[in-house]
Formats: sequence, structure tokens, C-alpha cells
Amino acid sequence: MKITLGTVQFGINYGISNTHGVPSDAELKDIFLVASATGITYLDTAQAYGNAEERLGLFSENRFKIITKFPTVTTKEALENALSQSLLRLKNDTVYGYLAHNADVLIQNPFLWETLQKAKSENKIEKIGFSLYSPEQLEQLLELNCIPDLVQLPYSILDRKFESKLSVLKELGTEIHVRSVFLQGLYFMNPNQLPEKLQPLQSALTEFQEICRENKVSVGEVALNYAVSNPNIDQIVMGVETAGQLKENIQLVSNWKSNPDLFSKIEAIEIKDKSLLNPVNW
Repeated sequence: MKITLGTVQFGINYGISNTHGVPSDAELKDIFLVASATGITYLDTAQAYGNAEERLGLFSENRFKIITKFPTVTTKEALENALSQSLLRLKNDTVYGYLAHNADVLIQNPFLWETLQKAKSENKIEKIGFSLYSPEQLEQLLELNCIPDLVQLPYSILDRKFESKLSVLKELGTEIHVRSVFLQGLYFMNPNQLPEKLQPLQSALTEFQEICRENKVSVGEVALNYAVSNPNIDQIVMGVETAGQLKENIQLVSNWKSNPDLFSKIEAIEIKDKSLLNPVNW
């Protein structure tokens, strides 16, 4: 199963199209049951996701490998403390992945990479790395010889700015997890009801949705399976608010029939202002 369960929704209200809010304890237990039963291996969380780490510690019952992220820190001691606090909240002695939530932290404080390597050698972390927002960040970190075991980066059918970097990372032996395959729900929105700031995307979104309709497939099927079908991508991080949503997303993958021509048509959609594909700019 190439799906990693994202947990930001478990700690804070998140996503442009989130209508359910933060799941209750009972709903969260149901989500974990579905995830475990369908072969989902990884949970993706962060110190910045409200009380998500605590809730994983309470309810995930060590059924999953956990990747978490540390916030902006500028000293070795602050990083060591952040890791200790995360392990405490997660009720665990180790995490599968520990990433800089924003790669700029390591670019500005490259000595922190040694702290991460030390924690890895002490078996507190299995894989170290960073969460990326731009290809330029990756270039800077590779120049600093910060070779990641694992990265997380934004990637979707209309936002392919990292495409050329995927093969570079695979050659380095890096595990690649991608987020925002639905662009935080933007792909599902009515193009005629976009917020003012996003209205320049109206024609591209309309064209995307029309191509899906013509081919009798849903936007969700296309967006998710585009990332799943990329051989350089190891995991797709996907958040849900309900167990039902998780089941639906798993079905989207299970029922998919390959359609390269459809993907090619959507890849050809022109987007003039690509900065609007970055939620930071919304």
C-alpha cells in the first residue's frame, strides 16, 4: 500500500475543503482500524500539528511506523529536546522518520545535521531528512552534503516542480514521500466559486475537471493514481477526517485502470501563475 496516513487533521482543523473538523476519539480509533486492516504502514505527523502526536501515542497502539517533524530550532540542545518531547508524546523510544518541518532550518543551521545523525546512530531515529517546499532548498542541502534518507515534498498532477529531482533523489537512495496530491482539496472545488486570490486558476481547474468528466473518472481517482503510478514515489501522504474517507481513497487506488493518455492530457494544461499551486501563497 503506497498510502501513508497524514495526521494533521487529527490535531487541528486543516484543509481548504475540510468540513468535518478534528475527528473524535472514536472516529480516530476507526480510522486506525481501517488503516491497519488495509496494509497502511506509515503515519505522518509533526510537533506543529496541535495534539496529533499525543493522540497517536494514545490510539495508534504501535501498529504503524511513525514519521514526525521538528519545528524551527537553532541549537543542538533545542533539537535534542524536540525529539525527546516527540518520543514522549508518541509513547515510543524510536521513530521511523524524523524530518525538519521546513528544510530552511537545516540550510541556516547545517550543524544540526550532525545532531540528527547522532540520534540515528543511537537508534532513536531510523531515517533522517527534511520536508521540502521548493527544488532550490533541495539543491542547497545537497551542496551542504545533507543527503537525506527520507524526504517529503509537494507533488500533484498540476504541480510537478519536483519532477526532475525525483530521479536524483532515488539515485541517492532516498525514500520519497509526497503530499498535497489533491492540492489540499483545491482540485475538488467548484471553479466558479474559488476565493478571489485563486481565481487565476479557474480555467485550468475547469479544464482538469472537464477532462475527468469526459473520461468518466473522478478527479480524486486521477489525482491520486497519477502519484501512485510514478515509480520514483514511495509513499503518498494523505489526510482524512473519517474512516469512510480513508476507505474511499483506498478504493480509488484498488479500482484504477491505467490510462496514460488521460494523464498526458491533464499534464498539458497550461497554468500561467504557478506560484498559486503553493498553498503558502493562498
